[in-house]
Amino acid sequence: MIDFVSLGSVKVPVKDILFIKGEGNYSNIFTQDGRHILSCRTLKYFATMLAEYQFIRPSKSALINPDSIQHIDFKSQKSIRLVNGDVISISRRNVRPLREQFQA
Repeated sequence: MIDFVSLGSVKVPVKDILFIKGEGNYSNIFTQDGRHILSCRTLKYFATMLAEYQFIRPSKSALINPDSIQHIDFKSQKSIRLVNGDVISISRRNVRPLREQFQA
């Protein structure tokens, strides 16, 4: 298991990552201490690299650390609220698989 995500000269501990937001061919990494780190890697790259940590992909443009989830609303908002207050929406296609994953 890797403990750090290496982004050039910056190393970020995996446990400090709240979520990663994809923006085209770039990814914006949001950490617990409030930093935003822009990477030239795609979200797919991070999804495969962090698969062993069970990061959740609620939509095409987000990857969430399961340890940073505060609340999930599958009914009205279809969103995930994180410990820092950010809200990530769940795509229509992923509502059912995520609900089944969290009920198991």
